[in-house]
Amino acid sequence: MAHLPTLKPSGKASLDKLLKETVEKREVPAVFYGATNAKDELYFNQAGDKVFGDSASGQVDENTYTEIFSQSKLITCIAALQLVDKQLVSLDNPEDVEKYLPEISKLQVLKGYDENDDAILVPPKTKVTMRHLMSHSAGFTYMLGPNILSKWAAKNPKPGLFDPKATVDLLCTPLIYEPGTSYTYGTGIEWLGKLVERVSGTDLEEYLKKNIFEPCGITTMTFYPTAEVKKNKMAVCVRDAEGKVRPIPGGFGLNRPTEVDQVPKAFLAGGAGLYGTQRNYLTFLRHVLRCDPKSPHHASSPLISAESWEELFKPSIPRGEGYDGVERILDQVEKPDYIHPKPTEDSVNYSVGFLLTLEDFTKGRKAGSGCWSGMAKTQFWIDPKTGLAAICGTQLISPPPDAWYPAYVEYERALYAALE
Repeated sequence: MAHLPTLKPSGKASLDKLLKETVEKREVPAVFYGATNAKDELYFNQAGDKVFGDSASGQVDENTYTEIFSQSKLITCIAALQLVDKQLVSLDNPEDVEKYLPEISKLQVLKGYDENDDAILVPPKTKVTMRHLMSHSAGFTYMLGPNILSKWAAKNPKPGLFDPKATVDLLCTPLIYEPGTSYTYGTGIEWLGKLVERVSGTDLEEYLKKNIFEPCGITTMTFYPTAEVKKNKMAVCVRDAEGKVRPIPGGFGLNRPTEVDQVPKAFLAGGAGLYGTQRNYLTFLRHVLRCDPKSPHHASSPLISAESWEELFKPSIPRGEGYDGVERILDQVEKPDYIHPKPTEDSVNYSVGFLLTLEDFTKGRKAGSGCWSGMAKTQFWIDPKTGLAAICGTQLISPPPDAWYPAYVEYERALYAALE
């Protein structure tokens, strides 16, 4: 990266116009746009009701909290990479997982069910590594809908991810394939958060505050629904049977706790549990950009080393005979349809931090970018070749395809058109 991208003189006005038009269509709730280079914030704005359809609730602003759900994952992965940089653990040594997450060593691979619907379980041939956990290739899956674990779960009920009674035991499910051979979006980063706690000797709230948030000047990120969070939080929405946007009563998604003392301190969900403002998340992305050793604004004390920065953009999902992980990634990104041109097995992979897109987007990010999102559609990406990171977020839990995704694509193209 030879330069720091900036906005054209007309850039802010064009993005403001698109933001206003997007919100006025009423197809999605309030929207946050943001973009940054490694040095400075290039753009941030937002528009819409804090509670969709209730203008008396007030308008979102830069201090509005969001439920960031799986935006949490990159933060927890950066925390884990810091421990790798300190040589306390390594990405590819299974002994580290055995030492700090001994529960995983006892788990077996689900091969199917017998005539009584009892699980057929066999010991894994391969031991789980941190890389497997971070790239969703260990064999864990979320229990958010019917899947291969449903019959097992019916006979082995466990609390949900946000249940006040949750402990690490809720993660102790059978593996659904041999570690390292496939890809399934799942609880790997929840396990990783527990590893960060055990290696560092501090809980995840405190670790992230001391080692990521405070160095970045971030003040809003927390696992707890504090009085400040509840006062300033945008309501999470869903779509009704007609596809219309409707706020969830009470405004919290996935039945998560609404009081601080209901959040289980023994299980802070590193893959999904954080609250924070989207502007603070953009600040986090700016500090990640500063870890790029090629950046003209490389930090003197970066969050992670140059080696860990390279790992963020290095494919971790193997290809070839006996490996179908990239095919499973394609299955996951097909319905949201925000990758253009249409993705292929050559153009997507997953790293120890996020989804990698390995060819240029149409009028957007360059090959070698990384991206992900929270469940309530808080999208973000980092484009090292352009030297840009960006967010495009709302608070809407709705399965793809959804009107949100064309709005996301439109923002990205407008942003790149506004750069110089």
